[in-house]
Amino acid sequence: MEPAVSYPSSDSYQGKKVYGKKSGCMGLGCFGIIGLIVILVIIGVVGYIFVFPALTPNSISGSMLDAVIVPSKNGEQRLWVLTDGSFNFIQTTKSPGRTSTGRECYFCKTWTYIIDPKDKSILKKIKTPYEDIITQIDMVVNNGKVWTFTREYGENGPRIEAFDPETGEKTMETKDFVAKYPELSAGLTEVHYDPEGNDVTVKTKDGREAIYDLNDGKLYKNASDQREASMKDSTDFVIAVLTPEDNSSSPRKKLYKAYGKKAVLLDNKSSIQSYAGKPDHPFIKDKVKIEKMTDRIFLEGIIYHEDQDCAIVIHLDQLGKKSKRMMTCVDLETGKEMWTVPSDEMFKEMRIDEEDDAFSSLFFTKSNIGVKRSGSLVILQLKNEGIMGFDFKTGKKLWEMDI
Repeated sequence: MEPAVSYPSSDSYQGKKVYGKKSGCMGLGCFGIIGLIVILVIIGVVGYIFVFPALTPNSISGSMLDAVIVPSKNGEQRLWVLTDGSFNFIQTTKSPGRTSTGRECYFCKTWTYIIDPKDKSILKKIKTPYEDIITQIDMVVNNGKVWTFTREYGENGPRIEAFDPETGEKTMETKDFVAKYPELSAGLTEVHYDPEGNDVTVKTKDGREAIYDLNDGKLYKNASDQREASMKDSTDFVIAVLTPEDNSSSPRKKLYKAYGKKAVLLDNKSSIQSYAGKPDHPFIKDKVKIEKMTDRIFLEGIIYHEDQDCAIVIHLDQLGKKSKRMMTCVDLETGKEMWTVPSDEMFKEMRIDEEDDAFSSLFFTKSNIGVKRSGSLVILQLKNEGIMGFDFKTGKKLWEMDI
């Protein structure tokens, strides 16, 4: 079975002159022309993969996979940006009675850039080789480490790796993580990071499944054991929820704060979201305390980031096939809006225009947006476009990077 390269065809007269028998390209002459084209393509690919990065050490290359804010010991913020630096292409493979088309990659690798966001200078660049197409890698800052969790695909096995936040040096590989837990000794077949729970589900070659909780650094046999342990947490805690104004399908949403014991809040978050707008509901009265935040209505709002200080919501200015997104930060202590970033200060690709392109709809774009905050810095990232930095106190845009 040999891979076949497809070339565009043409039914026009000129097309027939170029590719047909009357073109004058016969015998070794045709092979010479095709060979020259192949050589030029190879030179271009090699130049793009090897020469261009070497000549531009202070530029970011590849398509963005993830980004995180990493606090340093001196109190400054560092931006870690992870990109796919592979040469990806579409290949068609033909065999008797079957033709298949799929994505392939050469020189499969990621680049990790450690950046000073004040001047966007690259402090360090780390190359990580892979065997196959890179589908998803989650980067997380937790417990004094920068973690990466790689989904398995093809020749790429699942990976759990950790890095020193100061130096960028790798401090843990997958084999080191597995060696800490006898129940994982058969090796991993799957790794899946859940940002909402801040935990990692792993599956092993001998059929086991476990959950590694980054919040307490423990490995649990199953979700039931994890929940039982979390229910012992009596820490005072705050969560934010967006609740439809009238019914479960309403696009008009209001923001509420629920506060109480951490275990109760996290274990009942979906119920709190359902009943937050009904303060007399028995569940609300018996379980938690609720406060309404700002009076703003968040049209099709989604909470993209929340911590104990704030909730950051991305929402629409109006409903319809043409609308604009806004980003609003609400102080969870006072319930007041800290700032709102208008559409024209965000990525223009975040605007929705279904009349022009159905793939710009709310459904197709929401999963490509990410918001993270640490200290005085908020970052907004849009897949295949770039990253923006905003001041946490004022919402002022500080910088923008196209990736």
